Amino acid sequence: MNAFRLKKQLWRRWRRWKKALWVGAACIAFTVLAWRSMQVPEEISGLLTNSSWADSADSELAAAVFKVGEDSDEAKEKGTLNNEQLLQTITQSGLSRTVHLKTTYVSGEEIQTLPGVKNPLQLKTIINEHPEWSGWISSEGDLWLEQKVNDLSIMIKNEAYIGVDAFGNLTLFKGPPVQEKVLKTFFQMDMGSLKSSLPENIWKELHEGIRVQDIEEYNSVLSTFSDYAREAAEHVMQNKQ
Repeated sequence: MNAFRLKKQLWRRWRRWKKALWVGAACIAFTVLAWRSMQVPEEISGLLTNSSWADSADSELAAAVFKVGEDSDEAKEKGTLNNEQLLQTITQSGLSRTVHLKTTYVSGEEIQTLPGVKNPLQLKTIINEHPEWSGWISSEGDLWLEQKVNDLSIMIKNEAYIGVDAFGNLTLFKGPPVQEKVLKTFFQMDMGSLKSSLPENIWKELHEGIRVQDIEEYNSVLSTFSDYAREAAEHVMQNKQ
């Protein structure tokens, strides 16, 4: 009987000790987890503030997007870069790109797309070969280089006529007006005033097309017929009234 009671007491003590051990272990584990949860934000903060790759990535993006030092309001509106800025952008991005050469004339524009995709070294060579050209990177990632020429294009000099279309608009044609290959419409003319004011041969020449082969002839014809623009004629009549 005494042996049985002793055994029973030992069993109860063992259960109490086992329960206390489990509770103590749980408390220790909970304490450790709580301490680690406090350390994780500090470690993450350290990574964000001290990581070299984060700094380099952010600085590269900032350079590519924000180091666009335009020197004029026009450049800001168009997003154009000068030669040095283009070279810097090409170097920082390290990307291969398609290249377009755009020449803007008084009478229109011509665009030449170079064959193939150019690597950064080839892009730098092309930019250096066009030092007076401005440029930009399009939303598609292409490199555009542009120059403005105060002259007519070769095509205009070789093939263009200024005449009047069927609606009374002073128009730039490729070939004689009868071919109806319209390149550019300037303005609508007051045909009644024009016919009553011009000699018959000039009226006929206007319908057959006036050949323009240089910028002086081009400007002279526009200046002459601008006096007969419908808006100008209406403005003169309003002033008289």
